[in-house]
Amino acid sequence: MLALSPPPSIPEPPRPAREPAFNIPAATGALIAVNVLVHLLRYFLLSPDQDDALVGVLGFNPANLSHLFSGATLLSLLTYQFVHGGWDHLAVNMLTLLALGPGLERPLGRVRFLAIYFLTGIAGALIEAVLTPAGDDDLLIGASGSISGVFGALIVAWGFHRRGRRPLGLVRMALLWSVLMAVTGILGVGANGPVAWIAHIGGFIAGIALAFVVRPRPRTL
Repeated sequence: MLALSPPPSIPEPPRPAREPAFNIPAATGALIAVNVLVHLLRYFLLSPDQDDALVGVLGFNPANLSHLFSGATLLSLLTYQFVHGGWDHLAVNMLTLLALGPGLERPLGRVRFLAIYFLTGIAGALIEAVLTPAGDDDLLIGASGSISGVFGALIVAWGFHRRGRRPLGLVRMALLWSVLMAVTGILGVGANGPVAWIAHIGGFIAGIALAFVVRPRPRTL
């Protein structure tokens, strides 16, 4: 009799790694976490008077443009981006950042993404200050200018991501979005107070301009 050896076992193919339910890039996730943390600390640790005082320090006052190079004013150009007027204001901004941020951070990388985020927030605040009537001391708070900049940069990044083609209808989309921001801002749609729509448009335009400088390399298909 011949002893038959058992057939060689066929190894099972490796199982694909399970994709996480939420795959948020590091910089986008960190920005959302810091914004939420700041609001939680204000809400639970500070009295209304203390919170008003803190917002007065962290918010950007367009009337202080003449003192732009003082330390407090320069710092407020960054800190105002992490202060929100309420839970609804915070929620809308963070959900929008969650929707737009990964699409820009992945092709650009976290450093260039963060540069666009903060620089467009600063540009939006400065444009608001230049175009705001003299003596208007309404504080500017919120991440809307920065997120508008992310949206503007994302439009350009999408267009250059494939074969270096320019984004279709960029000028028309920019004009449409700017008109929409102006109308909703002037009418106060969905807001409990004045809307800094000029900062939104300024951040958006700055995002478009910066994206042409730091755009991702086009892919060849």
